[in-house]
Amino acid sequence: MKNICIKFMLLLVPLFSISCVNDLLEQIPRKEMAEEVFWKTVDDATYAMYGVYQGSRTFFHKNYAWDGGSEMMHARVSVPYGNYNPAAIGGSYLQHWKDGYQVINRSNYVLMKLHNSYNQETDPGKISQLKRVEGEILFLRSIVYFRLIDLWGDVPYYTHVLKGNNEAYTLTRTPKAAVKDSIIRDLTEAISYLPATLTSGDYGRTSRAAAYGFRGKIKLYWACWMKNEGKAAEADQYYRAAAEDFKEVMKPEYGRKLYKEGISGTEDNPFYGELFDGQHEADGYASEVLFATSNAGPGFGVGLGDTYIYDFGTRSTGAGGCNVTPTIRLVNRYQLLSTGENAPDIVTGSSKTLANGACNPKTYEGRDYRLKASIMWDGQKMMRLSDDGKTVGPDTLTFEYKQGDNVKYINAQGCYTGYIYRKFVRQYAFGPREEGQQDLYLMRLPDVWLMYCEAVNEYNNGPTSELFDLVNKIRKRGALPELNQSKFSTKETFFKAIEQERIIEFVAEGHRFFDLRRWNVVESIWKAPNGLRLTSTWGESDWYRDEFRNAIERDYQRFYIFQIPPSEILMNSGLKQNECWL
Repeated sequence: MKNICIKFMLLLVPLFSISCVNDLLEQIPRKEMAEEVFWKTVDDATYAMYGVYQGSRTFFHKNYAWDGGSEMMHARVSVPYGNYNPAAIGGSYLQHWKDGYQVINRSNYVLMKLHNSYNQETDPGKISQLKRVEGEILFLRSIVYFRLIDLWGDVPYYTHVLKGNNEAYTLTRTPKAAVKDSIIRDLTEAISYLPATLTSGDYGRTSRAAAYGFRGKIKLYWACWMKNEGKAAEADQYYRAAAEDFKEVMKPEYGRKLYKEGISGTEDNPFYGELFDGQHEADGYASEVLFATSNAGPGFGVGLGDTYIYDFGTRSTGAGGCNVTPTIRLVNRYQLLSTGENAPDIVTGSSKTLANGACNPKTYEGRDYRLKASIMWDGQKMMRLSDDGKTVGPDTLTFEYKQGDNVKYINAQGCYTGYIYRKFVRQYAFGPREEGQQDLYLMRLPDVWLMYCEAVNEYNNGPTSELFDLVNKIRKRGALPELNQSKFSTKETFFKAIEQERIIEFVAEGHRFFDLRRWNVVESIWKAPNGLRLTSTWGESDWYRDEFRNAIERDYQRFYIFQIPPSEILMNSGLKQNECWL
């Protein structure tokens, strides 16, 4: 949302100018602004808080790129292509470590100053406002620490302002169980300070529902990790605790509901697609969006816009690069309206009459409405968007994978899979390819519902009628029939229904990669020794990539846990490398 991004720029650059100390944990110079001209009012504390939001925005920027490490999306923005190993993503996100600790240091600095402010304030109303700021910062620090332990396991954990480089060089890795406990405590405290709902002027900030949702998510992930380690009793405890948090979010007092009540719309105009078109995000915040990072658009500062056109668009739609594209495996997951089940796998080839062929338009008829809202295939049309993003049309272009003359056809230079995204690609005049206004959703209500279903299904050893109702509400927005309960009555089969909805509902939103890791299913998807081969819709021989071909055990291990930045270890011998990266 523009309102929160504008606030980012007002004061935070001078307050939080970050000096570079090689690859050391990013630190905040504590004397950037004189004490006598800042930290005097609630507004000062609020502006400082926006600096933490800005850091978290950087940290979660391009969150969609993580799905390039899954089997459902090809992404050139995060991993190499060719003889492809998704575990390589662990070596290309080292900046993520630095960005995470930048948020943590900003959070610790502002919290320290906030606690000093409490001692100087006597107005109960202003104290309440300061407490809200504290709750938001505790929330942001918590979700960053959560991502760090998810990717790296044990990580340095601290909640104070570091005393220069000397202390930074002595930090050691804290067991992730202890970090998890601290995160949950912080979120519990934040919940007591945060408002239940947000007004339109506060969209992009944190609510109590978001804190409950992420506290539940952390507990759910911990349950999965304990299950993978064979610790059934602890896993059961956390599945139950997670379900309680998700259940809280579903209470009427939080006002959460699906966008447009979950109505599907029409096949040519699915309402699902409106959530991601850059024009309806406010309606999303008012209904199903629990938390998102904010993007402003042109005119509000370099680096404050979304990059969806740059990565999802084509040369014909705003000078995009097709840096992320769907795979045929993803398209195969869109179910038939007639049966609610999967169609036969699509057959590659350029023929437009081949039965169930990738270029045959009949192949895509009668499928989940979310397919057309998300993906384009040969024969699909889209309005031209000028290179500067400020003019739409007047001509309508057709996508043909092997055509790129940019006159009649969409020029999809950079597309290798034969599919491109419709989701996130603007079709209205606005601005440049890296200055959009669409916010990046980190948690929506369907995510809460499906995580709740997963938790209850686990500890209940199977689904309840309530769980079927929740999944069916999500399926309804795709115009799909309800689940056949007799086919999904066991814990194992109902989990497959949950997985199916998570794949389709959260296409290119950065969830699939993390789901694969917490479910411990990487080896079952990319089976040794051959792994998987990805080809384009046309099945041509000039592009394919082998995934996990001839992989060894260490390759799979590196998918589950990332490399501690070597530069950090060089400067701090107390940081020990994860074993599979030695």
